[in-house]
Amino acid sequence: MKSSVVRVPGVLRGMDREAHCTLLTWKESSTKARVYTRCRIQDEPSDLPDGLYTVFFSGYTVATRRFDHCWMLTFLPPEIDLEQAA
Repeated sequence: MKSSVVRVPGVLRGMDREAHCTLLTWKESSTKARVYTRCRIQDEPSDLPDGLYTVFFSGYTVATRRFDHCWMLTFLPPEIDLEQAA
């Protein structure tokens, strides 16, 4: 499955911080033909501490985590419409 990348503006909240970011999202297919939407956080301030965060975008909220200065690669819930969120 070939999928385009959709960039969505968002806000991270957690660890007593709030910061703007961009969500880089794309669809992937599993070997059993299930389609998943993946999400990676980008364009966040580099000084955010490791820990648990919530990312807010287009009326949605998704939990995520920063560990060793890297963001956990997140699967988005299937009900999120990326074209509408962008």
